[in-house]
This record gives sequence, structure tokens and C-alpha cells, in this order.
Amino acid sequence: MKILVTGGNGFIGHTLVRQLLNDGNQVKVIDIKPVKFTHPKLEFVKKSVLDDIRWEMRDCDMVYHLAAELGVINSDKKPLNTLAVNIDGTVNVFRCALGTGVKKIVYTSSSEVYGEPREVPIKEDSQKSPVSIYGVSKLTAEMYAYGYVKEYGMDINPIRLFNVYGPGQGFEWVVPIFIQKALNTEAPLVFGDGSQIRCFTNIADVIGGMETIRKKGAKGEAYNIANTEPITMRELAELIVKVSGKNLKPKIVGFGSETRAKEREIMKRIPSIEKLKALGWKPKVRIEEGIELTYNWYKENLGKEELFYG
Repeated sequence: MKILVTGGNGFIGHTLVRQLLNDGNQVKVIDIKPVKFTHPKLEFVKKSVLDDIRWEMRDCDMVYHLAAELGVINSDKKPLNTLAVNIDGTVNVFRCALGTGVKKIVYTSSSEVYGEPREVPIKEDSQKSPVSIYGVSKLTAEMYAYGYVKEYGMDINPIRLFNVYGPGQGFEWVVPIFIQKALNTEAPLVFGDGSQIRCFTNIADVIGGMETIRKKGAKGEAYNIANTEPITMRELAELIVKVSGKNLKPKIVGFGSETRAKEREIMKRIPSIEKLKALGWKPKVRIEEGIELTYNWYKENLGKEELFYG
């Protein structure tokens, strides 16, 4: 099978690409930055998802669409670019796939589409109320996906990822930030009062979930991909300190005025994964195991910039 991956040089993208190659697939990556490794079955095309990519899709069986402006804080700094890439870029991917051999598109959305949940656990059909430009851009792109399924009969699966972490993730995200602090014998800084609840999902489980949806996902259906072990931000910081073996205590710093503002914080994000479990998938990496493996990886590789991905 020949698979196109947009955003294949990102943290999730490069991990997915390696797995696809290991499984014997031919892979074509579209990204504005070149991939950091070579493989006889890997092709790289330097383009944006805002460009015409119909020619690149002509010989591909399916598409993983991962390219995006990522993160709530980053999107707040670049709102127009976020809206352009995450909405217009996604619509361009759908439009370019029309009339090609592409039979399926798996589109990476985000748990940010839910906002502060009205029900817990959060199901795929739970009410959507994003509080950030990033969340709005992802939900809008999902609505376009629904439109292309409804009007053109395309097979598109939006997948909503919950707090992905693992070896190689760049330092814009909370787990690497906490780990870096611990490695430098500094107290991790916890915003708010630390009671915010998340379910952190190891990258290995994310890739497994994505592949399950590629192979078994029902046409047009959205799926949550997540761990279901709730942990507060204070507990996450304490776990990382414990794994480090250092005499540190997380520092509670309250909410900020520009970043991590109280009105923008999601206090409880616990997903339902029953829909994906019905396809035969379930998370395998427990939070304690995953954090220990990730911490040890950063301990061995800190400073090797070529191994880190945004």
C-alpha cells in the first residue's frame, strides 16, 4: 500500500511514518520541513498543505492528514495562520483527494474540540464547545470532513487525540517541559492549582489507534484516541519528580494573564474510548510506565536536537 502523510516530520508524523515503513508500506511525506532520515520506500515532497497537491496524491491509496499549526498557546500567537493551515489546508487536502485513487483519509483533530465537557467521560457525540482558536479550527475542519463525506461519499475519519506524549516530543508540551525541569534539578511549574485532570496518551498507543482506524474505521465516523487513566497536573509533576529520583517539589504558580489563563483552562478532560475499543484497540502503556520510559529517553538524549520533533 502507498500512504501519503501530511506533516510527516512532526512528533506524531515521524513516528507514524517509521511504523508504516516497518510494516512494509510505501510512504510519501508532504511537509514544509524535510524528514530527518532516509528509507528506500520513503519519498519526501516539500510542499505546504495550502499548495496544490493533487499530483502527489495520484498514486496513493490513503492519506493521513496530520499537518497543522499545533497547540493552544501557539495558535493564540498566530491566529490567522492557524485558521488558514488548519481549516483551508485541511479542505485543500479533501478537495485534492477527489478524483484520485485515495480511498480513505484519516484526519487528526483534537480533544480541544470539546472544550469544558458537559459530560464525563467525553463521548464522540458529546457537545462541542471549543474555547481556543486551535479548537475552533479543528472543529471547523471536522465539519468540512462531514460535508465531503455527505456530498461526495468520501471516507474520512476525524480522530480526536488526547494529550499525546512520548520520546522525541519537542519542549513546547507539558511532559517534556516537566522532564527538562527535573533533569536540570529545577522544580516543575504547575499552572492554576494543579487540579486540572488529563488522560495522557503514549505515542505508541496513538499510532496503534490510528492504524486501527485506517484498517477498520467506519466511513465518516470520528474516534477518540486516549488513555483512560486520569491524572491531575500536580500528580503528573510529582510522578516525573519521583521517576527522576531527585529531591524536588512541584511549584504551584497560579493562572497567568496571557498564557494558561483561567478562563481558557479545561479543568476535566476524561474521554470515553468505547467506540474505538469496539474495533479491537485499547491502550497498552500505563501512565507510570510511559512516563518512566519517556524520562529515561530524555535523560539519554537531551541535547541531541536532531532527535526532537515539534
